[in-house]
Amino acid sequence: MFVSRPAPARSILGSFMPHVISFINLKGGVAKTTTAVQLADTFAFMRQKKVLVLDLDPQTNATLALVGEERWEQADERGQTLAHLFLDLLNGTRNFNPERAIVRGASNLNTIPPEVFDQLPESAQYGRVDVLPSSIRLIDVQDRMQDIANRTNYSLSPMAVVQKYIGPLFGRYDYVLIDCPPNLGFITQNGLEVSDHYLIPTIPDRMSTYGIPQIAGKIDELRRDRDLKIRCLGVVVTKFQSNSSQHKQGLEHLPEYLRSAFAYTNEDTPPILNTVMPQTNASAEAMLFERDVRNYPVKYGSGAVAGQAAYKYGLDLAAEVQALLGDEDEA
Repeated sequence: MFVSRPAPARSILGSFMPHVISFINLKGGVAKTTTAVQLADTFAFMRQKKVLVLDLDPQTNATLALVGEERWEQADERGQTLAHLFLDLLNGTRNFNPERAIVRGASNLNTIPPEVFDQLPESAQYGRVDVLPSSIRLIDVQDRMQDIANRTNYSLSPMAVVQKYIGPLFGRYDYVLIDCPPNLGFITQNGLEVSDHYLIPTIPDRMSTYGIPQIAGKIDELRRDRDLKIRCLGVVVTKFQSNSSQHKQGLEHLPEYLRSAFAYTNEDTPPILNTVMPQTNASAEAMLFERDVRNYPVKYGSGAVAGQAAYKYGLDLAAEVQALLGDEDEA
């Protein structure tokens, strides 16, 4: 189903001006990918937006959650994952094609056949998630990224690969969401290079928040050295357990911790989003592409958690992100 609405504003170049957001945390298991995937689904199917997900994490969890194992294996076998983009530059091959690599009509909430997309009028504002898939091959790529400059006769920085080859596609979308690896290496830096903002999903405990100062410091360094505009949009508290004294204390101390983490950077202390994402079985099950889900509430849980249906936390989070981006009238 789609509805006709005015098309988003265009730049003087004629392209849409999407919001590009990286999701980053140096610790795994903090619902970084889950948050990115749920926001993609929410923007697309509850807000009728066009969303592109870039999966830069070699664990490929966002890819598998949105396209399933079969379509991912097909992309990997054809050489059409983001790992193959980097491998082409490193090996002197020409397998990767950005247009072919995009998996259109992703998510098990999608109801529009991909072949119908091109038949829809430009003014039709309809929900859609596309994915540029990841691959476990990115693990090998990470250790060789510094060779890209040599291989390209210093015409291309290893941080600017995504910007050069994928960035021109961003204008087709309202939102571009980038799932970064849990590190600050060249692959992550490719995501940060093209982003307007970054979000830090974190469990409110010591281990999950430990790397935030390193994230803030490294991005501040990149902002200065690479002349980037990226800013922290905020911190999203995830997997919150209301019966955990550790989580309650962590949430209480988080504002001061963030002030300390960002004190020596060239940006203000980011906000902690009001929407606290609870620990639920439904959020974990929502990452299983093969599940038969009829609609958004079924996928993200209609059972009550802390006084409201589980799926409504995703709606609240999306509305809050849109408000921080200045899209209050869209939320």
